[in-house]
Amino acid sequence: MKVTRNIIAAAGFVAVASFAHAGYFADFESFSSGQRLQGIDGWKGWDNVSKVAGLVSKSVAYESDRSVMISGIAQSSTDAVKQIAGATSGAWSVSAMQYLGGNQKGSTYFILMNKYADGKNNNAASWSTQLRFDLAAGRVYDDYRGGSVAISTNAWASIRVDIDLTANTVKHFYNEMLISQGTWTRGGASANALAAINLYTGAKNVAYYDNVTVSSASELSSAARVPTQGAFVTMAVAGLIAMPRRRRK
Repeated sequence: MKVTRNIIAAAGFVAVASFAHAGYFADFESFSSGQRLQGIDGWKGWDNVSKVAGLVSKSVAYESDRSVMISGIAQSSTDAVKQIAGATSGAWSVSAMQYLGGNQKGSTYFILMNKYADGKNNNAASWSTQLRFDLAAGRVYDDYRGGSVAISTNAWASIRVDIDLTANTVKHFYNEMLISQGTWTRGGASANALAAINLYTGAKNVAYYDNVTVSSASELSSAARVPTQGAFVTMAVAGLIAMPRRRRK
């Protein structure tokens, strides 16, 4: 199934030039369907293992033709990582559109790391956000701070995480509903930084993500802008943006 949305017209975006070293946006349109995102546009598999990297798909798309598929069906697991550089102070917002088909089981995860290095992620304090989408229960949970809201299936839904590294706080939203809020760091071994996005499933389910965005406070407070694929860009549009996952040994 292919789903498309013209968010530029609906949201009233105004195009401007990209700003270097400000944020990130990916709509996956410049990649080929079936392409594995390994060493491409900053994406790779966990620990740089190519076989668990995300796959570009034309099955479902929020905008235009493509999204990234996080599947435990097409392969036994998907563990896609996008590293982020330069987010070490100030306020940041990470957002994505997510599509979950109905009648699925198991959990799929949206994770943000405060530290990430291939082969060196053995401390639980490196995980700051772990949103667990429990497909059988029909809810998304914050595994670390508590809180949950009902999830939508067979429809695109927004995920947004607002982080203030200066204040060391975080808020998690799903379809603009507050899931949880609290402290960004999770112990003395945490870094006061945003280091990586991690999209993961080890169960027999599929999630699709589109319009993955990282925006700084200066971007969010400026006029609305159209981002470009793979570039550091400005964007300001409100709303577009237990059983914890076992740490890797």
